[in-house]
Amino acid sequence: PVLYEDRQLLAVNKPHGLVAEYEPHLKYSLESLALRYVRSNDKYPHKCFIGLPHRLDRPVSGVVLLAKKKSILKLLVDTFAKREIEKIYLAIVENEPPISETTLVNWLVKDTLQRKAIIHPTEVRDSMRVELKYKLIGSTTQGHLLQIKLITGKFHQIRAQLSHMGCPIVGDAHYGAKRSYKENAICLHAYRLKLQHPGTNEPLQITAPVPTDEIWATFAGLIEDISTLQNG
Repeated sequence: PVLYEDRQLLAVNKPHGLVAEYEPHLKYSLESLALRYVRSNDKYPHKCFIGLPHRLDRPVSGVVLLAKKKSILKLLVDTFAKREIEKIYLAIVENEPPISETTLVNWLVKDTLQRKAIIHPTEVRDSMRVELKYKLIGSTTQGHLLQIKLITGKFHQIRAQLSHMGCPIVGDAHYGAKRSYKENAICLHAYRLKLQHPGTNEPLQITAPVPTDEIWATFAGLIEDISTLQNG
Protein backbone atom coordinates (compact mmCIF):
# COMPACT_ATOMS: atom_id res chain seq x y z
CA PRO A 1 0.00 0.00 0.00
CA VAL A 2 1.21 3.48 -0.91
CA LEU A 3 1.28 5.80 2.10
CA TYR A 4 2.64 8.93 0.43
CA GLU A 5 3.74 9.93 -3.05
CA ASP A 6 4.87 13.01 -4.92
CA ARG A 7 7.30 13.65 -7.78
CA GLN A 8 10.33 13.01 -5.55
CA LEU A 9 9.26 10.51 -2.89
CA LEU A 10 7.34 7.27 -2.51
CA ALA A 11 6.46 5.80 0.88
CA VAL A 12 4.93 2.34 1.22
CA ASN A 13 3.77 0.00 3.97
CA LYS A 14 6.07 -3.02 3.58
CA PRO A 15 4.46 -6.34 4.52
CA HIS A 16 6.45 -8.78 6.62
CA GLY A 17 8.16 -11.51 4.61
CA LEU A 18 9.18 -9.22 1.75
CA VAL A 19 12.87 -8.41 1.23
CA ALA A 20 13.39 -4.65 0.94
CA GLU A 21 16.49 -4.42 -1.26
CA TYR A 22 16.64 -5.77 -4.83
CA GLU A 23 18.37 -9.13 -5.11
CA PRO A 24 18.85 -10.78 -8.55
CA HIS A 25 17.93 -14.28 -7.37
CA LEU A 26 14.58 -13.20 -5.89
CA LYS A 27 11.45 -12.85 -7.99
CA TYR A 28 10.15 -9.99 -5.84
CA SER A 29 11.59 -7.31 -3.57
CA LEU A 30 10.13 -4.09 -2.28
CA GLU A 31 12.56 -2.13 -4.45
CA SER A 32 11.69 -4.02 -7.66
CA LEU A 33 7.94 -3.79 -6.99
CA ALA A 34 8.23 -0.06 -6.34
CA LEU A 35 10.08 0.45 -9.60
CA ARG A 36 7.41 -1.52 -11.45
CA TYR A 37 4.75 0.65 -9.82
CA VAL A 38 6.30 4.01 -10.79
CA ARG A 39 6.94 2.78 -14.32
CA SER A 40 3.29 1.79 -14.70
CA ASN A 41 2.24 5.38 -13.90
CA ASP A 42 4.83 7.29 -15.95
CA LYS A 43 4.82 8.47 -19.56
CA TYR A 44 8.51 7.61 -19.86
CA PRO A 45 8.93 4.34 -17.91
CA HIS A 46 12.49 3.71 -19.13
CA LYS A 47 13.60 6.91 -17.35
CA CYS A 48 12.08 6.00 -13.98
CA PHE A 49 14.29 5.61 -10.92
CA ILE A 50 13.78 4.13 -7.47
CA GLY A 51 16.39 4.29 -4.70
CA LEU A 52 16.30 2.84 -1.20
CA PRO A 53 17.92 5.08 1.46
CA HIS A 54 17.10 2.73 4.37
CA ARG A 55 15.91 -0.84 4.93
CA LEU A 56 13.73 -3.04 7.09
CA ASP A 57 14.55 -6.65 7.89
CA ARG A 58 12.55 -9.20 5.93
CA PRO A 59 10.30 -10.25 8.85
CA VAL A 60 9.57 -6.62 9.84
CA SER A 61 6.61 -4.65 8.48
CA GLY A 62 6.00 -0.93 8.19
CA VAL A 63 6.84 2.33 6.51
CA VAL A 64 9.70 2.44 4.00
CA LEU A 65 10.67 5.66 2.23
CA LEU A 66 12.02 5.53 -1.33
CA ALA A 67 13.47 8.20 -3.61
CA LYS A 68 12.25 8.74 -7.17
CA LYS A 69 15.29 10.80 -8.15
CA LYS A 70 19.00 10.18 -7.68
CA SER A 71 19.54 13.63 -6.21
CA ILE A 72 16.81 13.02 -3.64
CA LEU A 73 18.28 9.62 -2.77
CA LYS A 74 21.61 11.27 -1.97
CA LEU A 75 19.90 13.82 0.28
CA LEU A 76 17.91 11.12 2.09
CA VAL A 77 20.97 8.92 2.67
CA ASP A 78 22.69 11.93 4.22
CA THR A 79 19.62 12.73 6.34
CA PHE A 80 19.44 9.18 7.71
CA ALA A 81 23.20 9.17 8.38
CA LYS A 82 22.90 12.40 10.38
CA ARG A 83 19.95 10.97 12.34
CA GLU A 84 17.70 13.83 11.28
CA ILE A 85 14.74 11.49 10.76
CA GLU A 86 12.63 10.40 13.71
CA LYS A 87 11.88 6.66 13.53
CA ILE A 88 9.09 5.24 15.67
CA TYR A 89 8.47 1.48 15.90
CA LEU A 90 5.89 -0.66 17.65
CA ALA A 91 6.85 -4.07 19.06
CA ILE A 92 4.91 -6.78 20.84
CA VAL A 93 7.25 -8.56 23.24
CA GLU A 94 6.83 -11.77 25.22
CA ASN A 95 7.79 -10.47 28.66
CA GLU A 96 6.99 -7.25 30.48
CA PRO A 97 10.08 -5.02 30.62
CA PRO A 98 11.62 -4.42 34.05
CA ILE A 99 11.22 -0.65 33.63
CA SER A 100 8.16 0.82 31.90
CA GLU A 101 10.08 3.60 30.13
CA THR A 102 13.81 4.12 29.68
CA THR A 103 16.74 4.46 27.27
CA LEU A 104 18.79 1.40 26.36
CA VAL A 105 22.45 1.94 25.53
CA ASN A 106 24.52 -1.11 24.59
CA TRP A 107 27.36 -2.19 22.34
CA LEU A 108 26.61 -4.36 19.32
CA VAL A 109 28.84 -6.78 17.44
CA LYS A 110 27.62 -8.16 14.12
CA ASP A 111 28.17 -11.91 13.80
CA THR A 112 28.25 -12.36 10.03
CA LEU A 113 28.42 -16.16 10.17
CA GLN A 114 25.22 -16.51 12.20
CA ARG A 115 23.69 -13.31 10.77
CA LYS A 116 23.02 -12.19 14.29
CA ALA A 117 23.69 -9.14 16.46
CA ILE A 118 25.46 -9.83 19.75
CA ILE A 119 24.78 -7.29 22.51
CA HIS A 120 27.33 -6.33 25.18
CA PRO A 121 26.78 -4.01 28.17
CA THR A 122 30.15 -2.30 27.61
CA GLU A 123 32.41 -1.57 24.66
CA VAL A 124 34.29 -4.55 23.23
CA ARG A 125 36.43 -5.12 20.15
CA ASP A 126 34.65 -4.34 16.85
CA SER A 127 31.52 -3.17 18.67
CA MET A 128 29.21 -0.29 17.77
CA ARG A 129 27.33 1.86 20.28
CA VAL A 130 23.56 1.42 19.93
CA GLU A 131 20.76 3.39 21.54
CA LEU A 132 16.98 3.32 21.61
CA LYS A 133 14.21 4.63 23.82
CA TYR A 134 11.15 2.56 24.66
CA LYS A 135 7.88 3.01 26.50
CA LEU A 136 5.47 0.31 27.64
CA ILE A 137 2.07 1.23 26.17
CA GLY A 138 0.00 -1.64 27.55
CA SER A 139 -0.39 -5.39 27.98
CA THR A 140 -2.87 -8.06 26.90
CA THR A 141 -2.91 -11.85 26.85
CA GLN A 142 -1.02 -11.60 23.54
CA GLY A 143 1.99 -9.80 25.02
CA HIS A 144 3.27 -6.33 25.87
CA LEU A 145 3.19 -3.40 23.44
CA LEU A 146 6.25 -1.15 23.33
CA GLN A 147 6.66 2.13 21.49
CA ILE A 148 10.27 2.50 20.40
CA LYS A 149 12.18 5.55 19.24
CA LEU A 150 15.23 4.30 17.37
CA ILE A 151 18.26 6.53 17.83
CA THR A 152 21.11 4.74 16.05
CA GLY A 153 19.67 2.13 13.69
CA LYS A 154 22.20 -0.70 13.37
CA PHE A 155 21.91 -4.30 12.16
CA HIS A 156 19.05 -6.11 14.00
CA GLN A 157 19.41 -3.50 16.75
CA ILE A 158 15.87 -3.41 18.14
CA ARG A 159 15.52 -7.19 18.03
CA ALA A 160 18.85 -7.77 19.77
CA GLN A 161 18.55 -5.05 22.42
CA LEU A 162 15.05 -6.09 23.48
CA SER A 163 16.11 -9.75 23.63
CA HIS A 164 19.15 -8.82 25.72
CA MET A 165 16.79 -7.03 28.11
CA GLY A 166 14.81 -10.27 28.47
CA CYS A 167 11.95 -9.17 26.21
CA PRO A 168 12.23 -10.96 22.85
CA ILE A 169 9.78 -9.88 20.16
CA VAL A 170 6.90 -12.29 19.58
CA GLY A 171 7.80 -14.60 16.68
CA ASP A 172 11.52 -13.77 16.73
CA ALA A 173 12.96 -17.24 17.42
CA HIS A 174 16.33 -16.02 16.08
CA TYR A 175 16.59 -13.91 19.24
CA GLY A 176 15.07 -16.30 21.74
CA ALA A 177 11.31 -15.89 21.35
CA LYS A 178 9.27 -18.94 22.36
CA ARG A 179 5.95 -17.80 20.93
CA SER A 180 5.34 -18.24 17.21
CA TYR A 181 3.73 -15.62 14.98
CA LYS A 182 3.75 -16.16 11.21
CA GLU A 183 6.25 -17.52 8.71
CA ASN A 184 8.99 -14.96 7.93
CA ALA A 185 7.37 -12.50 10.33
CA ILE A 186 7.88 -11.01 13.77
CA CYS A 187 5.75 -8.53 15.75
CA LEU A 188 7.91 -5.51 14.95
CA HIS A 189 6.42 -2.69 12.88
CA ALA A 190 8.00 0.52 11.59
CA TYR A 191 5.12 2.77 12.57
CA ARG A 192 6.10 6.33 11.77
CA LEU A 193 8.75 8.49 10.08
CA LYS A 194 9.11 12.22 10.72
CA LEU A 195 11.44 14.33 8.60
CA GLN A 196 11.85 17.45 6.56
CA HIS A 197 10.97 16.83 2.93
CA PRO A 198 14.33 16.83 1.10
CA GLY A 199 12.85 18.71 -1.85
CA THR A 200 10.63 21.31 -0.16
CA ASN A 201 12.03 21.40 3.43
CA GLU A 202 8.45 21.15 4.69
CA PRO A 203 7.73 18.86 7.68
CA LEU A 204 6.59 15.40 6.61
CA GLN A 205 5.06 12.68 8.78
CA ILE A 206 4.26 9.23 7.39
CA THR A 207 2.39 6.60 9.41
CA ALA A 208 1.92 2.94 8.45
CA PRO A 209 -1.11 1.07 9.82
CA VAL A 210 -0.14 -2.07 11.76
CA PRO A 211 -0.81 -5.56 10.34
CA THR A 212 -4.42 -6.77 10.48
CA ASP A 213 -4.34 -9.95 12.53
CA GLU A 214 -5.62 -11.09 15.92
CA ILE A 215 -2.40 -10.34 17.81
CA TRP A 216 -2.17 -6.71 16.69
CA ALA A 217 -5.95 -6.32 16.94
CA THR A 218 -5.82 -6.79 20.72
CA PHE A 219 -3.82 -3.55 20.92
CA ALA A 220 -5.99 -1.56 18.47
CA GLY A 221 -7.33 0.86 21.08
CA LEU A 222 -3.88 1.57 22.52
CA ILE A 223 -2.41 2.15 19.06
CA GLU A 224 -5.25 4.52 18.22
CA ASP A 225 -4.46 6.48 21.38
CA ILE A 226 -0.79 6.74 20.34
CA SER A 227 -1.81 8.09 16.94
CA THR A 228 -4.20 10.62 18.45
CA LEU A 229 -1.63 11.91 20.95
CA GLN A 230 1.18 12.21 18.37
CA ASN A 231 -1.02 13.90 15.79
CA GLY A 232 -2.25 16.27 18.45
